[in-house]
Amino acid sequence: MKEIHMERKDLRDRVLSQLQRGRFGKPDVYLMSTGEGPVVVKDVGKRHFIFRWTLGFWLIHREWKLYARLRGLPGIPQPLNRIDRFSFSIEFIPARPIERGTLLPSSFFQELKQILTEMHDRGIVHLDLRHKGNILVSETGRPFLVDFNSGMHLEDSWLRKFLLPLLQRIDYGGLLKLKRRVIPFSLTPEERNALDRLNRLRRIWIFN
Repeated sequence: MKEIHMERKDLRDRVLSQLQRGRFGKPDVYLMSTGEGPVVVKDVGKRHFIFRWTLGFWLIHREWKLYARLRGLPGIPQPLNRIDRFSFSIEFIPARPIERGTLLPSSFFQELKQILTEMHDRGIVHLDLRHKGNILVSETGRPFLVDFNSGMHLEDSWLRKFLLPLLQRIDYGGLLKLKRRVIPFSLTPEERNALDRLNRLRRIWIFN
């Protein structure tokens, strides 16, 4: 989908549904209509002015930059429009959360691992993939990652070399947790051990 121009006034007139009601640290999320089809909008513009002009503004700006850095990567909704300082729009993907027992294509987890690898190659980590609503399966059976509200971009530096390997494991832990929930018999002994180590780590360092 090509870039779509939207303005603040459009957020009053084009709402199809509210996908998520914002809470502290989270924006409101809407499905909006456009001439090019539906899009997803993340917005903190209706929040209390103290939150809106401080943490809200910073979170929207940071998440938009993450989507922009991931532009063109399969499995990530594409950024469309920075509407204003409090909101942006991204591509709408017809997809759903993955429940226990969901039938997935045999290639699903390999594709998901490839998305993570390419994302990490760009220095970006998601850090909230244990939340089951952040890994989706599209209507065509492809994996998609959404909600980079907790994500980080690590610039090339000694800090990236030190932190990225550790944070990558947290993202892969989300993949393994999903795999255990959906097809637990497919976990290898190495994957089970890796998931157990990550669960122990989360007791002292909780990212998600």
